[in-house]
Amino acid sequence: MSMLNLLLIFGLPVLLLIGVPIYAALGVVGLGAVYLQGTPILFSAQSVLNGVDNFPLLAIPAFVLAGKILEKSGVVQDLLKVFQVTLGNLPGGLGVVTIVTCMFFAAISGSGPGTVAAVGGLMIPAMLRAGYSPGYAGAVSASGGTLGVLIPPSNPMIVYAIIANVSVSKLFIAGALPGLLFGIGLAFTAYLTARFREKEALKIGREMTGSGVPMSRQLGRALWGAKWGLMMPIIVLGGIYSGLFTPVEASIIAVLYSLFVAVIVYRGLSIKSLGEAYSETHLLSGALMLIVGVSTLFARVITLEQVPQQLAELIQVIAPNALILLLLINLLLLFLGAFLETMAAIIILSPILVPIVKAYGIDPIHFGIILIINVQIAFLTPPLGVNLFVAANVAKTPVEKIVRAILPFLLVLLIMLAVATLVPGLSLWLPELLS
Repeated sequence: MSMLNLLLIFGLPVLLLIGVPIYAALGVVGLGAVYLQGTPILFSAQSVLNGVDNFPLLAIPAFVLAGKILEKSGVVQDLLKVFQVTLGNLPGGLGVVTIVTCMFFAAISGSGPGTVAAVGGLMIPAMLRAGYSPGYAGAVSASGGTLGVLIPPSNPMIVYAIIANVSVSKLFIAGALPGLLFGIGLAFTAYLTARFREKEALKIGREMTGSGVPMSRQLGRALWGAKWGLMMPIIVLGGIYSGLFTPVEASIIAVLYSLFVAVIVYRGLSIKSLGEAYSETHLLSGALMLIVGVSTLFARVITLEQVPQQLAELIQVIAPNALILLLLINLLLLFLGAFLETMAAIIILSPILVPIVKAYGIDPIHFGIILIINVQIAFLTPPLGVNLFVAANVAKTPVEKIVRAILPFLLVLLIMLAVATLVPGLSLWLPELLS
């Protein structure tokens, strides 16, 4: 085996295992391979530049900024009131409200941990006051936060679409129906879990969500108060799905709309808070663009060496059909998701896996949703599970308690992953209908 093959097979895993940052690991392997191939070093610089010189990538920092601004504006509180009125008196109503609010806020922020922090920051203390266990409160918020990567607009979807060379709009549309079904499944799990495990908290929870005002009047007031937050997904996603504007244009409209709501309507965004939103956006977007750039170099190197084609030939021996291939890929992604950060998993694995699934006749849009669902589950699987640690920090409880309480929600997500894998129409029906 040549030195180049050894570098491509073992270089990246070894560097990641010893703690080298993902961008540095990708860059070192890419540069090393270029050197061993005898390719001019200019090829590396051009690859990195071409990786970030991609128009759809502009949507990511804009969507991140819009979400950060709305997090600081008070919109989340008004959204919560709507769902508290409609769902709060159910058994486990506060948990159901948390899931549904996370599902809706995901269509604003596009971030998993951001959704946990924004919604969980309000609902976890409310659930604790109502007598729910810290484990349940944290598990509900962490589970609901996973919807941030599946329900559009989703930043991981944009990155995958660029790597797989598919339409961002079609991928957004493909995630809408699975995202809705996942939200319903998680909300039903919150209901059942509270009904059978959190009985002592149910009575107090009903008292906290109830009032003497008729429900119709409560709902009318809540809807009117939350009208600006409710309009955001309608304007952004409606414009994308109708073809009125592209995802990049939609992201700019989202920023302008969020600024209008935060500054003019709510008047709750200070100069300091706006500066924090910009700073957080720069940190997240800058780190992501760096990773995307060096990952392009890595992808070109493995393509030149025909690594995907060689893997496809190897996999054909053990995976005679597309169904077995997807089963093996799901097992691989579930394992790696426990150790790889969300964007890192997508950026590293997509250039390798997309050519393979195409060779088996699998639609890359369908595979993209499968990949995003695996990433969604990875938010809840230790040792990396980011949502677990965010929820544990908000609930001020050991992460071990949340891990135990998360198991029913994790089981539902795995069942839904199986359904999404076995039923391509779940992902492809809406894109085909709207096209």
